[in-house]
Amino acid sequence: MTLLAVELKEGTKYLHAEAERSKFMKYFFKGEVSPATYGRFLVSLYQIYNALEKALDDHKENPQLALIYFPEELSRKKPLEEDLEFFNGPDWRQLLTPISPAQQSYISAIQNCASSNHPERLVAHSYVRYLGDLSGGQILAKRLQKYNDLPEDKGVSFYRFALIEDNNQFKEMFRKRLNQIDVEDDVRELIIEEAKEAFMRNIEIFAEFDSQLEGLPLTKKEQLENLADFEKDKGKLAAAKKQQQLEQDNSNNASAGLLASLAPSNLWNSLLGAVRYPAAERVESVDA
Repeated sequence: MTLLAVELKEGTKYLHAEAERSKFMKYFFKGEVSPATYGRFLVSLYQIYNALEKALDDHKENPQLALIYFPEELSRKKPLEEDLEFFNGPDWRQLLTPISPAQQSYISAIQNCASSNHPERLVAHSYVRYLGDLSGGQILAKRLQKYNDLPEDKGVSFYRFALIEDNNQFKEMFRKRLNQIDVEDDVRELIIEEAKEAFMRNIEIFAEFDSQLEGLPLTKKEQLENLADFEKDKGKLAAAKKQQQLEQDNSNNASAGLLASLAPSNLWNSLLGAVRYPAAERVESVDA
């Protein structure tokens, strides 16, 4: 049987790439997400981790979930609260309501796992969130500091795991624990499908910020991509017009032939032929 950690990685590869290609992430990597927008993004993260960490705590006695349950090392609520205050001020809790549609969708996905007959599906959300924070999240922290000129250790608490000495070693241990999870094949499939769901919910969260990124200048690469798409569309349009013209020409030729056959001179010749050769036609018919 394939290792669960491998199945999770392979099963979510496409959606993982889609999340990285989202508009929000592209602008984040370019340093063009404003502190105000990032502050609102932290609100979404807080809603997600609040739901996830409650669900994991409620099911900490589950032997399968216990394998990947590391509340002291991984819990993100307190670090998020520090960053939320830094970016949004002391009244940041007022931003927790109303809950946005994408936030609610993500929260509901986690709660559905927790209340189902197979809470082991929460493994998928732990895998997507925590391993992501320990991996790509570290790159995001550097970009955030670089482009916003943040004071040392301010605004990036979310990406700091104080009780983990070596992120790579911890991730390796986490994957080994994933591979020790012992569930039936159908539950295993549910976990993999839930991981895909988690990535889709992340993409929805990113999409809620797209409107705040409108009007920002495109990079040269994006300009070239747009130009390539434009040229491709022009080629498709030209081919369609050519095909349409060809069909029109064929239609016109057919119509011209029909009209020619109905011309007075052609009708007269047809009548003459019928008058001149009726006897010959009758003889041929009898001989046959």
